[in-house]
Order: sequence, then C-alpha cells, then structure tokens
Amino acid sequence: MNVVLLHGFGENASIWDDFIPLLNPKIKYFTPDFSKKKDCFSIPEYAEWLHKEFDKNGIKEAVVIGHSMGGYIAIEACHQFPDKITGLGMFHSTAAADSEEKKDARDKTIQFLIKHDTEMFIRHFYPNMFSEAYKSAHKELINNNIKLFSNIPNEALLAATIAMKGRRNHFDTLQSLAIPVFQIIGVFDTFVTYQDALTQSVLPKKPNVLLLDDVAHAGMLESPKMCADFINNFLEKIA
Repeated sequence: MNVVLLHGFGENASIWDDFIPLLNPKIKYFTPDFSKKKDCFSIPEYAEWLHKEFDKNGIKEAVVIGHSMGGYIAIEACHQFPDKITGLGMFHSTAAADSEEKKDARDKTIQFLIKHDTEMFIRHFYPNMFSEAYKSAHKELINNNIKLFSNIPNEALLAATIAMKGRRNHFDTLQSLAIPVFQIIGVFDTFVTYQDALTQSVLPKKPNVLLLDDVAHAGMLESPKMCADFINNFLEKIA
C-alpha cells in the first residue's frame, strides 16, 4: 500500500518527519512538497501537480492524506483522478469553499504578504495552529519551525492563498466517494472549526472521525500517538 501525505499552507513536508515513524512500517509513504511552488494559482492546478508526482514516483494508487490546504488538494485529486485514490484523509481540513468572511481574510493575507516578508507572516501565522496549552509547553519547537518555514518563498504563499480563496465546494465529491474517508478534527481549531467539520462527517459513505478535545490545527504534533493510532486503524481496514 502507498500513502501520500500532503502538508498544509505555511509549512512544508518536514511536518511528517516525526509522525511517519509512528505509522505502520509495512506501508510506503510519500511526502511531496509544494511549499515552494510559485506557478499554481488554483487548487485544480495543485492537484495536477500531485498527479505528476504520482507518475514520477510510479504510484498507481494510494491513500491520500492532506493537512489543511493539503486536504483541499487531496479532495480535488479525488475529483480529478478517482481511480488512483483508495482512501482519503482530511487532517484538520474541509470540503467547503471559503465563506465570504474567509475570502476577506485571504485578501488581508495577500495584502500583508505584498507588504511584508515571509518571516514576518510566519511569525504571526504559525502559532495560531496550536492550542494555548501546547504553545506554552513547546515554545522551542514552534520557534524552530517558524525559522524553518520562513524559508518558504513569499510568492509561493501568495499563489497558495489565491488558490485557497478560489477553491470550490466539494461536498458533492465527498458524498460520491465509495472509498473510506477520515476526518481528524480539533476542538480548538480556529481555521476549520469542529462544528463545521462535524457537519461534513455525515456526507461520506464510509466515514471515520477522530475528534480531539485538546487539539487545535496540528494533531500530528499536538497529539501524535492518538492521530497515528487512528490512521493505522484506518489503513488496516483498507489493506
């Protein structure tokens, strides 16, 4: 079995480095990195890039798990090339399009990125992924990741923001999927609220849901063992 893990916005594939060792070692994992891409301005374009990554790595079919923006790409991939996707993981992600309020926030992000460098943006943005308790207890890790993700090109963040703002609603895709689908949801998540995420849990034909009551938007760091155990169980059912 192949598993493709897609990182989210404002981070890169290194978010999976400490998480993959907790997953089933018999499975092959791929972590394509789109953090430096400056030439994709829509989620369908990111999905086309992912399709090329499948071909480049000789992946005929895979479970695709996406964190946040990675989930937007993953569900678009289910729409574009469903025959290659054997399972879908929405890791703090949503099938919904941006609300008007969220689109306004994206516009503010775009204006901020035009005026400031990546480091200033990441310093303000990245800590919001975590619960207050986690932030207090893991200052060094968060600061180290802020330094790491400050290397993401400003133009790549701008392109990704434009793509996320323009993405379509994929509720119809979620309902049509015959494959197993999971959602990992954080109660303290301010990017994808647990109320909104839970309303989508009734849409897939084969739903699997993990609701984490002490986690915000980064379960792979905030609650790695629980997330890994859940994903291992999910993958076992597909194998």
